[in-house]
Amino acid sequence: MLAKVTSLIPVQILRRIFEWKHIKHINELPVELLVEIFLCCLPMRSFPRPSTREAPLLLGRICRVWRSVSLDTPQLWAQITLENSEWGWRPPVNAWNSENFQNFGIKEWLRRSGNTPLSFKIGNHSGDHIFSPSVILALQAEAHRWKAVSLETNCLCIYRILQVLRSPETTPMLTSLHLLTLIESKTFMPIPSAPKLSSFYLQLATDDIFLSGSRFHGLRELRISLCGSSSPQVYSLIFTQCQLLEILEIKSSPSFPLCHSATVLVKHALQHLRSFIFVGRGDHAQPELWILDLLDAPALNSLAISIWKNYRYGQVDEATHLSDFLMRCGGQLQRLMLTGDFLSHDDFIHSIRHTPILESLSIESIILSGDMTTLYPSLAQIDILVTKLSGDIFMIAVNTILSRWKYSGWKEDARTISPVTIRVPWYALSTVRTHPEVQKCIQQGLRVVQLPSTEESWWMPHVEPVDA
Repeated sequence: MLAKVTSLIPVQILRRIFEWKHIKHINELPVELLVEIFLCCLPMRSFPRPSTREAPLLLGRICRVWRSVSLDTPQLWAQITLENSEWGWRPPVNAWNSENFQNFGIKEWLRRSGNTPLSFKIGNHSGDHIFSPSVILALQAEAHRWKAVSLETNCLCIYRILQVLRSPETTPMLTSLHLLTLIESKTFMPIPSAPKLSSFYLQLATDDIFLSGSRFHGLRELRISLCGSSSPQVYSLIFTQCQLLEILEIKSSPSFPLCHSATVLVKHALQHLRSFIFVGRGDHAQPELWILDLLDAPALNSLAISIWKNYRYGQVDEATHLSDFLMRCGGQLQRLMLTGDFLSHDDFIHSIRHTPILESLSIESIILSGDMTTLYPSLAQIDILVTKLSGDIFMIAVNTILSRWKYSGWKEDARTISPVTIRVPWYALSTVRTHPEVQKCIQQGLRVVQLPSTEESWWMPHVEPVDA
């Protein structure tokens, strides 16, 4: 059981443990270091689950000392995930069907968290609860210290949570809210009770929440998936309300009738926007990147765009919107991701000439099919993305990058060699590395490594598309 815990401890913490050479047993470590170790055992990308095989419950099963320290550390119990899990051969406790957890477990968990800010996720679970279970009532009683709330279920049990969110001055500590649910739109009424709200994830089949008087002036992060009927006026209202945004994700298929060509699009200056992720749907004959025409983002550091077009509707020009946007906002861009079939190679080259300090490029392989020697020498890393597998197209992309690398290496100034690193999918790594031309370049300093998983990529979307 101790081995399970040790595997969760980061390397830097283990090094600090080994520095205490006079200590013969881990229980002799100072309590403050033991607490730090325990906190590092909590999951990084989610909240802990009420499972005896995971922290924090697992920590209390090692020995009496660890149990005492874990029970006296409220931060360990300040987060919880309540959902059914079907992973693994022994799923954790089902908080929804366990009478013991409903009556005693959740109350004890919350008691151990003391007065620390509380974060919780209510995920998918079996059955619909017309009446709120005990776990919901217990969480409701702690609304004054809610810090992060994530609702990712369509069960009626979340009505009480939403009711609290709509009540003025009940959640003064709330900073993060994820509403990833498709229950009736009438539930989503103004949320006036969260003055500190800075992160908002929203998945809706309606855009009424931005037309109903809600105010989100303090938001720093907004990730939103709206229905395909959203108009320029809806997005203008969003940008008007959220002037301090630093991270923006939009997953949608915004409609803008081409017959209204006389419509004037007002630009909104988001002076603090550093990262923008746009995922279109490509399921109609209208352009989608007109949304870029609404934005001025002079501090933009990272831009990701993904659109796969359905060409039964004919060709749609998206390149002009991208090029015009980068002409205005590409001066500080360092990371760019383009995936899909909405852009030709020539349009791509034309667009990124406005990004003089671009360092990292993640791009769909089908776009790389021509000359890249004119790109800026600051480009240090290229990721080849393969959404739709094609061996021939992939190798064309590799050869395109090699041509650029060789061209930059011919110059007298070796510092202009670009890119330094190529990252490819795991299944193509061996093929690329054993390619004769690639091997020659590797011997001269080119690095060819594996792409990280999508979950580890900065451009990974966090909200799902909503069907209109």
